[in-house]
Amino acid sequence: MRTLRSLAGLVSTLAFIASAQAAEIKVLDGDSLVYDGKTVEIWGTIAPSPSETCTTTKNERWDCGQRAFEELQSLAAEPDFTCVEKEAGFVTCEVGGLDVGSEMVRQGLVRSRQDYSGVEARAREAKVGLWK
Repeated sequence: MRTLRSLAGLVSTLAFIASAQAAEIKVLDGDSLVYDGKTVEIWGTIAPSPSETCTTTKNERWDCGQRAFEELQSLAAEPDFTCVEKEAGFVTCEVGGLDVGSEMVRQGLVRSRQDYSGVEARAREAKVGLWK
């Protein structure tokens, strides 16, 4: 009976993965997208708006919002990009085994909202992206 339940769970997981890979994706900005017809945000991240410009500690300006948008767009274009609902309106996404939210925070392209505060602290310490 346990083997039958395990097999049913595996079939259910494979069906979810197949439907996730077929999901239609449109990136809206650095932390939100339309995934399979639903507008959702990447869990744990706060991105600058696409038109936002940031200033480094050396007083250099850069298009931080556009850069975050472009990175999420690049990740979402990968064939193995998948998302799973975390809670209403929020998803966690992966590509190539990497957590997309964590990766965006690690690169300093977005701020941490929930689970990635340690990742953001390391990005700040390394002075990358928003923290340079």
